[in-house]
Amino acid sequence: MPLARWLGASYLRTAVIPLCLIELGFLASYWATGNFTYERNVETVSRLSENYLADIAAREAANIEATLSSVEGLAKVFAAETGEALKRPASASPAEQARHRMSADGVFYTSRGGADDTASFYSGVYPIGAEQKDKVWRTARLDHTMRHLKSASPLIQQVYLNTWDSYNRIYPYIDVTKQYAPGMSIPSYNFYYEADAKHNPQRKVVWTDAYIDPAGSGWMVSAIAPVYAGDKLEAVIGLDLTVDTIIDRILALNLPWQGYAMLVGRDGTILALPPTGEKDLGLTELKKHSYEQIIASDTFKPEQFNIARHPRLKGLADAVAKGRQGISRVSFNGREMLAANAKVTGPGWTLVVVAPASAIFADANMLHDQLIKVGFIMLVILLLFYVAFFAFLLWRAQVMGERVARPLLAVETVMNRIGAGEYDHAAPQCGVNEIDSLADRLVAMGQSLGAAHRKIVDQEDLMRSALDSERRVTTGQRRFINILSHEFRTPLTVIDSSGQILKRRAARLTEETVIERSDMIRRAAARIGDVMQSAMQLVRMEDGETTCKPASVAFGPLVRQAVASAQGNRAVDIAVDGDAERAAIYADRTLVHTALSAIVENACRYSPEGSPITVKATVEGDRCAVTITDHGSGIPADELPMVCERFYRGSNSTAVPGAGTGLYLATTLLDANGGLLAINSVAGTGTGTGTGTTVTASLPLARATVTELWEAA
Repeated sequence: MPLARWLGASYLRTAVIPLCLIELGFLASYWATGNFTYERNVETVSRLSENYLADIAAREAANIEATLSSVEGLAKVFAAETGEALKRPASASPAEQARHRMSADGVFYTSRGGADDTASFYSGVYPIGAEQKDKVWRTARLDHTMRHLKSASPLIQQVYLNTWDSYNRIYPYIDVTKQYAPGMSIPSYNFYYEADAKHNPQRKVVWTDAYIDPAGSGWMVSAIAPVYAGDKLEAVIGLDLTVDTIIDRILALNLPWQGYAMLVGRDGTILALPPTGEKDLGLTELKKHSYEQIIASDTFKPEQFNIARHPRLKGLADAVAKGRQGISRVSFNGREMLAANAKVTGPGWTLVVVAPASAIFADANMLHDQLIKVGFIMLVILLLFYVAFFAFLLWRAQVMGERVARPLLAVETVMNRIGAGEYDHAAPQCGVNEIDSLADRLVAMGQSLGAAHRKIVDQEDLMRSALDSERRVTTGQRRFINILSHEFRTPLTVIDSSGQILKRRAARLTEETVIERSDMIRRAAARIGDVMQSAMQLVRMEDGETTCKPASVAFGPLVRQAVASAQGNRAVDIAVDGDAERAAIYADRTLVHTALSAIVENACRYSPEGSPITVKATVEGDRCAVTITDHGSGIPADELPMVCERFYRGSNSTAVPGAGTGLYLATTLLDANGGLLAINSVAGTGTGTGTGTTVTASLPLARATVTELWEAA
């Protein structure tokens, strides 16, 4: 206990306790009268407030019902428009069809779109053919209707339709590949099956409970309606309202007595809850959702958002479950509350208006408090002397405690800072010899500790740097030696065996056999030379002998020249689009030529003989891109981050000659020219050949076009 507090406690025992006994005697004489008046006022106010809250709940429930009925009307219109669109022939424009593509997973989807476009997603759970694509083109005519529906009501966040065979069309546009899983079964979601014949035999507009939107808009409720073709449910349309939109409308209610409203679903789940209600119930409203992975099934609000899970809300939960309107007395976070509930027909929700009893009875409490204050006024005269005297005692205790404790606190502060790593301080001085000496010794000790700590940190940094450098050098040397050993072993064996044959059978060998053996020796020597040339080129580059001299270079011819120099006897398909043909890049021609040649050479080397190799040149924004695709064995996923390292070779490339420098060299040369390299590959399993590797190199556009370069020349 601090010194000043200890002195104050001593005064408390001798002065305050007798004073409290006197106060209690006076308070007892006024309590009976004030309590009687208070109880009569509470009974009257309670009766009036219950009637008023019930009226507010009914009126606001009617307002919400009217607002939602307008959304239901829009849903009916959209359902009718969808039915007509599915019956009429397809009429999608070429531009609309160009936005769609088929993925390797069998998904037919929109690959691009703006804020005013729709997104389309055929999950591929059923095979997608001409009939399915025709359905996509039929629904394209609904885009303008979807835009008008969203703009018609500020409550609507999304407009969508889903079909029985898992086709989704949604507005506004989203990147469907990031939100939807391939092969997802849309009819298994509540925003589809709650409108089917089993759950909705009347074929009317129905409302869902709160769920996670797979399209990425967080917690939603939806007005959904079926679209039938005869007795077959062809599709379900929906208009989405986000939970935070509903909460904003609830927050906008102007309620008396510090009251607030919450919206409860037909199963007792809290759909909308303002911050005051969150605090009272110990919940946090789920307005948003973090999409760490694609939503693959229905996700509803947690059980703690169901009022039936709260024992103190049992009366309210029973009233909501039975559809009974009225007043319930509940306890929120230890506070007594009055809760009036009213049904919102249509979606079957319940609006609950809650007000704390303390605020309702505030006037009665104020009158009671005033009566109590009258007694306190009488006590004040008697207490003035005691208060003044006690204040004087506390002041003296504070002065004495600070005078003694201040220098000790200063020394304690220095000690804490030294312990936290702040070693250099000035010694606090208070004029007391013993305390000043202690402070001087403490500061000197801190400075010594600081010097020792800095020395240790510096030594650790030097040691760590040396170890990292040694590890990198050792790893590179070991990898290089392993590659040379592997690459040299086969050609050296060929040379040795051919030499032995020439030596032992020289007299018996024909001229053709000698030529054949000589060619084998030359090919083996050439292979050794290739490995050494790759290593020397890498050494020259790392020693700074290779410099980058950028200039405007015609992009199309550069790509063709690089392919021609690297393809050898392999056939390579080259496609240069019009924009790429006219484009120019700002780069060093020689370095970029070497980088592209290395990539093409890798594709030829690691692809089976006769498999196709394609090279595509395009312009994407302010960059030119070259995409080289092969159909080799691919690269394992766990090795992709390492394939651009110096001397690294994949685990499935041991049968192919090479030094492991091609992609490292290409990455380094492209980086020197402001370029980027991206690799996408899937390795085969078992005896499969995989799906091949796609390498994309992009370089910045030059300001001058090819035409301008020719004119300048």
